[in-house]
Amino acid sequence: MSRKATLDRKAVQKFYSYWEDLMEDFPEARAVAVKAMGEATKRDLDAQIGRADLEADAKGTVRSWQELRFGSRGGYAALTPQKASPVRPGKKPKSWHGQAVTVKQVTKWLERGHGVRKADTRKDYAWSTARKNRNRRSGLNTATGLRYVKGRMFYSWTKMKAQEHAIDAANEALEIFAEEKGV
Repeated sequence: MSRKATLDRKAVQKFYSYWEDLMEDFPEARAVAVKAMGEATKRDLDAQIGRADLEADAKGTVRSWQELRFGSRGGYAALTPQKASPVRPGKKPKSWHGQAVTVKQVTKWLERGHGVRKADTRKDYAWSTARKNRNRRSGLNTATGLRYVKGRMFYSWTKMKAQEHAIDAANEALEIFAEEKGV
């Protein structure tokens, strides 16, 4: 992951120390700001998933798996995939290493990428044009010769804008509360 994709801890600390005194005076402002920032970041994540190279119906499914959680006192917002298994009515659940595949694992594989298993060449499907087209889209590791699917990195791209959303939400919330309190 590039350096730009990580949150700059010094900038976050500077932001927090700048607003800390005001947030103590207006704890409601902090909760409102965190909620607004979380919702803006969720919209950004949904947009990133929409732009990802996925099948059309898969985009909606992956969006529905992401949930926005808030701290009990409004102190934080977190975007995480659900921990449930994907529901496939009438079909056997997918498994990986003997365990049911969870939504969290699928999201992680889409975010970071994953390897592609070799086709069973004894089966007709291994020689089909659909299989060949799918293999052309996957990458090839030149060192090992193994195929892989590139990561979509929608969480990484969203993380870069999260700090901007936090600053904007804090400014808006404090302006509203300052007007209410007559400061």
